[in-house]
Amino acid sequence: MSVCEVCWSSEARYECGICKRRVCPAHYNSEKGVCAICYENLCNICGTKIAVDSCIICGRLVCRDCSVELQPGIRVCRECYANIDRILREEPRLSYVSRFLRGNKKVDRN
Repeated sequence: MSVCEVCWSSEARYECGICKRRVCPAHYNSEKGVCAICYENLCNICGTKIAVDSCIICGRLVCRDCSVELQPGIRVCRECYANIDRILREEPRLSYVSRFLRGNKKVDRN
């Protein structure tokens, strides 16, 4: 019998489709085919890849494919990036984001 690599007490019956951990039914998401740890860290946009960061605007977890890296370690989701002009006009508290846009996108502040 193999033991769940999350709780270390129940019998492992499944293998995570991402990290290959052996887990018990309580720590397996059968809909996604992943363990509880990978499920908690999935990209909030595509829901299939492990997130590498969170969007500095909306806060959602994002994978590389669903985000734009403005500068090393600073990412925005593709949806926020596509609407950055409107977001910065409507949300003055996010004006700091414009300093990360150098070379990435021109921001219309009108």
